[in-house]
Amino acid sequence: MDCYDADELRRRFPIACAVLVCGLALGAASVAGMQTRAPVLPIAWADLAPLYESLQTRGITAAAFPGYVQRRRETNARRVREGDLDHLVFYFLQSTAFTPLPPLEPALSAKRLVDSLEPGDRAAFLKTAMAPPSAVTPEVRARITAFLRSLTAPRPDARLTYFRELVTVTFPRPASREAALLGEYLRVMRFVYEKEFAAPQSPGGAAALAALYQGRGLSTDTAVEAGYLVSLGLGVLKGLDPDRRIRRVLIVGPGLDLAPRTGLVDERPAASYQPWAVMDALLALDLSREEDLEVVGADINPRVVEHLRRARTDPPTLRMMSEIRESDRVTFTPEYREYFAGLGRAIGTVETPSPVGTSTQTAASRTIRIRPSAAAALHAARLDIVTERLGGPPFDLVIATNILPYFDDASLMLAIANIAAMLGPGGVFLHNEPRPLLGDVTTALGLPFEQSRYVTIATVRGAQAPLYDSVFLHRRTRGQ
Repeated sequence: MDCYDADELRRRFPIACAVLVCGLALGAASVAGMQTRAPVLPIAWADLAPLYESLQTRGITAAAFPGYVQRRRETNARRVREGDLDHLVFYFLQSTAFTPLPPLEPALSAKRLVDSLEPGDRAAFLKTAMAPPSAVTPEVRARITAFLRSLTAPRPDARLTYFRELVTVTFPRPASREAALLGEYLRVMRFVYEKEFAAPQSPGGAAALAALYQGRGLSTDTAVEAGYLVSLGLGVLKGLDPDRRIRRVLIVGPGLDLAPRTGLVDERPAASYQPWAVMDALLALDLSREEDLEVVGADINPRVVEHLRRARTDPPTLRMMSEIRESDRVTFTPEYREYFAGLGRAIGTVETPSPVGTSTQTAASRTIRIRPSAAAALHAARLDIVTERLGGPPFDLVIATNILPYFDDASLMLAIANIAAMLGPGGVFLHNEPRPLLGDVTTALGLPFEQSRYVTIATVRGAQAPLYDSVFLHRRTRGQ
């Protein structure tokens, strides 16, 4: 895994730059082991009564609402497709599964591309993602060629199989695939350049970065650090209500570690970490009992849902690796070390391998063999949280870490309304989204703010601030 410099780490982990998408919810008693088949209910204008004034100021009225929802569904479907293709680009740039060619770091590839352009071509590229063919380096073209050749030579590699199927379905004409992948490469490099180099230097850096995420493809990224944030949040909940019992769990956007933007490790199987990290924290904190726990992973991407459904009947062996690498400048906090040292013990058998990396760049890593009885608690559902909600019994807790930055203000309001509707009386909403609007929306929906915690993951020598995030808890008013 490539080591981030201090600036990159500060961009990735402060709450203003949250990029990972995932969330959870927990609920009332259910029959252990039963597959969840709750109906998916479309959002209706009547569901949003407390938000009418806010929505109408944004041009969303009762008459306009059906059209808005339809456009949002179509936009979200497009963003799922673009998110898959983003990961495809990150894969063919970095993977060593299909070629011995040296991996290409996406951010460096994006900078090299933009820096090579003449001023006029650069401005056009940053506006349209179009560039002269000569701007694509021979190294990138060679990797695309090698990847396309691998499509005709099936290998027992899960990631390669995934992307082979994606390319075959998305670009069915073999003769057009090279041009299509070059086009996707340029589109993705434009986003990466804007995120890594342009937005942070702009006068309104945070706003520019937020706008990028609200329009980009819906990523399936997931990381161990999100589990730490959730564990601390659940610890706060335990402290507030020691006798609380959580039985039914919903995870909105659990994610899938398929092909991250940087640091792809082919030897590590693709996996969804969030459901297992949350289950582990619930059991370790004695908030839940395995025999009556139900964890529902709800994701807009059908491939993530299918992965979770397979994991329920075929318990995975996870190789969980911290996305942050320690070095002579980056040091984990004792609290994060303690969390990582105990991760997985409540849900399976833990094997801790040797550190990955060099003497100056190491990544915390451990292997967890999920216990079949723990896997039986996991269920999956396909859900667009902006336009839909799950029917059935209410949930006790919803956790959404790094999913909310992908939504503009109107979409955020709809998503929170759906989350609130799925919570039972006294249910808790846990997230890490600092947008002020969210406080107004949750209060209007009977989900007022209750607690927050500042979370430090690692310190960075010479940096102005550590790598940190924050977690916020809201409790649904009883009787609503």
